[in-house]
Amino acid sequence: MTPAPDAGPDAAEAWDDLLRAEFARAADDVTPGPAPVEAVVREGRARRRRRTVALSFLAVLGVSAAVAAGTALTRDPHPAAGYAAPPVPATATAPATSAPATNGPDPSAPDPPASDAPAVPSVPRTSATGAQVPSPVRTVAAGERVAAAPGWTVWLTDRGKHWKGGVDGLEQFRSVTDGNIDLTRPAVSHQSEGTFHSGLYYGTRDAGRVELVDARGRTTPATLLTLPGSPGWGVWYAVAPDETAAGVRLHDRAGRLLSELPAV
Repeated sequence: MTPAPDAGPDAAEAWDDLLRAEFARAADDVTPGPAPVEAVVREGRARRRRRTVALSFLAVLGVSAAVAAGTALTRDPHPAAGYAAPPVPATATAPATSAPATNGPDPSAPDPPASDAPAVPSVPRTSATGAQVPSPVRTVAAGERVAAAPGWTVWLTDRGKHWKGGVDGLEQFRSVTDGNIDLTRPAVSHQSEGTFHSGLYYGTRDAGRVELVDARGRTTPATLLTLPGSPGWGVWYAVAPDETAAGVRLHDRAGRLLSELPAV
């Protein structure tokens, strides 16, 4: 149905009414089906899961970005920071440069080198008993023969001191087990035969020096022998420059006098 041309406003309104009536009749002829409730619910749940996953992913990205930013702040602020010029050695002298006069110290000027400060002398530590020195005592095996001087031989056993020489060439022995020696107190013994002197030292595991001292104050250092295991005793021997009577002194490694025998 088509309205007649140039029918006027009334004809147009009548035509609109007719169309509305036709649309209403057509709508009444359509029977609507049931609403898709289950499909709508499934779609809503799927959208909710997708949104939850997306939010979790964004949260992880945010934490990672914060950690990366904190790590970057602890690094050098510039890639060339690791190529800075090394510090000037303490012995180097900076070249003289001209600078404008100021009323005070330049806050941007570098600190003076460490060599400008007065050096603090180092004081070596010492023990209360003085400086210790390595033991001068020679350790020998039991029965090992030692050439002490031309014509003289000395050796040690668990029983004591053995020596042989002189005009007669007799073997002699001085015991450390017969009870005549107190091994708990530092002391020395002395046997003199011409210029050859020898004896025992005992009562200490810290023996440092045995020496002969004659009436004129001349000293002759002795050689010290002991057995393995630091038994607390040993043998000393020395050759004096002449047959002048001499006394014997026993010192520890710190130089302290432990025992002394007068000249005989």
